[in-house]
Amino acid sequence: MLSTYFDMEVPFYDVDSYRIVWHGNYPKYFEIARCQLLEEIGFPYERMEQTGFFFPVIDLHSKYVKPLLFKQKIRVTATLKEWEHKLVIDYLISDIQSGEKVTKGRTQQVAVRMPENITQFQSPAELVEKIEARLKEQATQHSGSSEER
Repeated sequence: MLSTYFDMEVPFYDVDSYRIVWHGNYPKYFEIARCQLLEEIGFPYERMEQTGFFFPVIDLHSKYVKPLLFKQKIRVTATLKEWEHKLVIDYLISDIQSGEKVTKGRTQQVAVRMPENITQFQSPAELVEKIEARLKEQATQHSGSSEER
């Protein structure tokens, strides 16, 4: 699977008066990881738009296991789970120091052909090709590293 992550320290402007991250900020963290993942695939939102597609989020789930706290150092991971008919991305927020899982989430997005505003029931060919190329590249790198051992 294709996956990426970024590390951050929880900023003061994301917390409430109890210094706990407000629940509405978690999707923002997911979005940062999702944008990074799409960038690494080579099909960021700008390219989607250039090819005539928007990819609205049609479903968002979050499971808050433990609260995130002001100044806590966290890792946000995004993993692509499905791409042929819709984009399904899983997220994991974990505490860097302890490795504990703090929050899990998932988004689903569908391609919408613009400007007609028509929902597509399969992903654009360019997106699928770029994902498959990255998966093939990843498999080649892994097989190369196992041969070196």
